[in-house]
Amino acid sequence: MNGVASLGTRPTVNGVEPLLEVHVFDYRGDLYGRAIEVEFIAKLRDELRFDSVELMQVQMKVDAAQARDLLSKVDSG
Repeated sequence: MNGVASLGTRPTVNGVEPLLEVHVFDYRGDLYGRAIEVEFIAKLRDELRFDSVELMQVQMKVDAAQARDLLSKVDSG
């Protein structure tokens, strides 16, 4: 399964503790409370503080599209 992840403190929502958040593409199940293995393929960008959650969500969509494109090239060799 492919996805995109954020590793950081979540400055847009005033987070303090480092947290790994993973979005698995096209998965409809519930993974909360389950152990998963995450393999990092590439870094897309540094963590940013956005002026609003809405602006952060726009960037998350851009990041997901970029990750899908990059992963399609890795998967196809």
